[in-house]
Amino acid sequence: MAKTYRYLAGFTLLSQVKADGLKTIPVAASISIAKGDVLHKANGYGTNATTAFEHGLLGVAVAAVDNSAGGAGAKSIQYIPYLDGYRFIVAVEQNALITQAAVGTLVDLQSVNTIDINDAVVAAPGFFIEEIDVSADAIAVNARGYAIGHFEVGAPA
Repeated sequence: MAKTYRYLAGFTLLSQVKADGLKTIPVAASISIAKGDVLHKANGYGTNATTAFEHGLLGVAVAAVDNSAGGAGAKSIQYIPYLDGYRFIVAVEQNALITQAAVGTLVDLQSVNTIDINDAVVAAPGFFIEEIDVSADAIAVNARGYAIGHFEVGAPA
């Protein structure tokens, strides 16, 4: 029987959060972060402003935080850190229906909460595609389907 996933915006954790749990970081000034956005570290603050994977990766936002009218550190955000064994499902934004050929590739972000299957990267950081979901239910939510996989971070932030 095929697995059934929830198709939400952003990166959705499929694994159980480990015992060391979630992390918290103050949010950069003038930033609004949605649940499931990929977070980066910039000058000691969490931000979703960068849309390419880089070595300042922190994790995935657990909840939305709107600091669009606040200064740096006025609000904080909890995030799921990139740890071995965490698997996520994410929508494909660019630029075609995902196929089995994408399995085993390391790809970059398209936006702060989707991937670009045509932007393969040769070294971490990136999102490693382990499997795909192009079921009727998945395509009804996102015409390009979903990738299931994990983050490969590389050097520490």
